[in-house]
Amino acid sequence: MERRDVAILMVAIAGMVILAGVVKPLILGEPIDMSLPALPGLHPAKETPEPTPVLPPGTQLTRTPGTTTPLETPVTTPTWSGKPETLGYVALHPSPTTPSFTYFPDTTLPVERMLTYATIQSQAGGITQTLAMPFPYWELHYTVDPWETTFVGETSSKEAGPADFVASEVFPSFSIEVRDAADGSLVRKIEPRGGLNAKFWKNDTANDPRPWIEKFYEGTAPRSYYFVVSTHMVNSYKMEIKVPERYLGKY
Repeated sequence: MERRDVAILMVAIAGMVILAGVVKPLILGEPIDMSLPALPGLHPAKETPEPTPVLPPGTQLTRTPGTTTPLETPVTTPTWSGKPETLGYVALHPSPTTPSFTYFPDTTLPVERMLTYATIQSQAGGITQTLAMPFPYWELHYTVDPWETTFVGETSSKEAGPADFVASEVFPSFSIEVRDAADGSLVRKIEPRGGLNAKFWKNDTANDPRPWIEKFYEGTAPRSYYFVVSTHMVNSYKMEIKVPERYLGKY
């Protein structure tokens, strides 16, 4: 290669270095790099490792505490020993205050006056006529006069030998079946609570439960009823159907 060719090559390399290291960084606003670009066919220059700093004799190294992160030890849950555990409270609610009570004066509602709407009275049982009931509420008041004699005895004839005596004790009974007149279905069967005991009531009038009262709540739909009365050892009975006085003129 002649000197002229070598000069041209050196000029070309210098131009490339100026373009790559000076002109291009100035255009892009980057710092200027004066290192030679890698040429085709040439191995890249090996980077020189930075020298390891050598400490002067007698210098001691000190480790700064907390610079290393200790390894976390896994937490293991112990198995239950079979004994109950007592738990405390994280937060306690405030104690409730003692409530105060207001006592209202004792007021008794006035007794509502009831009017007799129909009456049934007889000695024997039977089936009554149909009764129309247009009222939403009504009551059945009834009283029974049973026999006082419940012990019945009978002496046999003496012609067949010594006369024997046969005795038995019977008890009065009374029941009312309230039936729907539309289909004959049973609405309610009523029997005197505590039974019939005329002797007991005669000796202790304070415990006489008569009359008994049954209450019926029918709503707004009018209905019709009839009563089936059954009696046994009863002198007489009386049934009264009563409605509130405030219903007058409304139904």
